[in-house]
Amino acid sequence: MNVVISGLNNYAGLRSVGLMEDENFRVFAIVRSLALLQKRLFEPINAEFLEMDLLQYGSVSGPGWPDIQAAYYFTQVPTLSDPVGMKVELLCLGNFIQFIRSFGCNRLVYVVRLMDKIFIEPIVMLLKESGVKYTVVLKHSVIGRDSLIDRVVKKVCNHRFFPYSNGSIKRFFQPLGVRDFINWLKRLLEVEVFQGRILEVGGAEALSFQELSQLYRRLGMVREDTRFFRLPGQMTDFFYSRRLGMDKSDFEEMNNMVAIDDITENVWSADMPFVFGSVEDVLRSDYNL
Repeated sequence: MNVVISGLNNYAGLRSVGLMEDENFRVFAIVRSLALLQKRLFEPINAEFLEMDLLQYGSVSGPGWPDIQAAYYFTQVPTLSDPVGMKVELLCLGNFIQFIRSFGCNRLVYVVRLMDKIFIEPIVMLLKESGVKYTVVLKHSVIGRDSLIDRVVKKVCNHRFFPYSNGSIKRFFQPLGVRDFINWLKRLLEVEVFQGRILEVGGAEALSFQELSQLYRRLGMVREDTRFFRLPGQMTDFFYSRRLGMDKSDFEEMNNMVAIDDITENVWSADMPFVFGSVEDVLRSDYNL
């Protein structure tokens, strides 16, 4: 099967180009700058790339690719809650649909963060109007080497003191192991009833940020003497954004990541049994621990 991926600025999209290919999957990918992409890669890549900006798709000549059977589109913008970002997303997605159709492809998996669930209606409307056979995947944060969660835990827990607010420390999230998640994305193409559906997916276990940091310490990935202490929410935000120098979009996504109250039940498993590994297994595998 030939598949094409767009959205390599997204962590799951980036890892897909390296992990999705096997004897049954041949991977092609769209990237704005191959030179910049290569600086972010840390694993062997066999995918074939096309440099193209989806905002300017009409001015680009198509590559000599074979027919494509399925496409994966990972969100191009930091959040769908921003009206400008939504316009960009809709334009890029519409152009991507035109692009894949030029290779005979009518099967599309759209992957978006669970935190954008309440904003996806315009996306779904576009997918329906286009006539593609689509599946929308609402995912919890993906964890693996150099993921957002991984970078935040390491940055926070390699300081002597770690502040937290009452709101964040008591909330849980369900991180998805990157290798498992990509295998899951491949599997769902086999399930016809997933066409035209919105699937919510979370990992095998619900963890607080504190529990996750304790796991990193137990695995010897961060210093062991970090001490947790409580601060008001605004002061905690200041610590993360100023003292830790976190990128604004990363900081906002981390806040949203731990602000999700609902535990995802993975009801799709009735149609496609799949077992996600524990976060500890994920880290051991991705870091060869």
